[in-house]
Amino acid sequence: METTKSVKIIEQMLKESRQSLSKYSFHFILWALLLIPSALIEWYFVENPLRLLVWPIAGVIGGIIAAYYGYQQSKKVAVTTISDRVSGFIWGGFGICLLFSICYSIYLKVPPHTLILLLAGGATFTTGGLFKFRPFIVGGLFLMASAILCGFAVTTEHQSLIFALGLTGGYLVPGLMLRKIENA
Repeated sequence: METTKSVKIIEQMLKESRQSLSKYSFHFILWALLLIPSALIEWYFVENPLRLLVWPIAGVIGGIIAAYYGYQQSKKVAVTTISDRVSGFIWGGFGICLLFSICYSIYLKVPPHTLILLLAGGATFTTGGLFKFRPFIVGGLFLMASAILCGFAVTTEHQSLIFALGLTGGYLVPGLMLRKIENA
């Protein structure tokens, strides 16, 4: 194979990888903007049992918006890369584990914050490694560190504050950084 052909193939693969990554900023920012206020509402109204209703409301709203956005984006994509497939399995596995963790936490009558942060951290970290995007790698580590704080260092009443902090550093900041790169 000629050197120029090899270079063009590599350039095309990098371009496809960047395009694959670009669709993630929307999801990271969406979930951060829904879940950070939800966590703060839960913390502020800690004495009110109705505060927990914020989670299913945010989840349904986010799920509908994310599904609609994903559907719209899938109509625009001409080719699916290996990175897209791997990423789909990473986040699909995250979703399955997330649902189980939430149900299990409800069953045990414990807040799911620690498990959610840990799962989100693992998926974000792995996605960052897959796409070689350092803000997602650091964001994933930040989420995992927040999970450790939730699990071992703060009281149950304050876990939602750490959850909000974790999502700020793990989802919102990397999502905004990626959005800035997309729009540059």
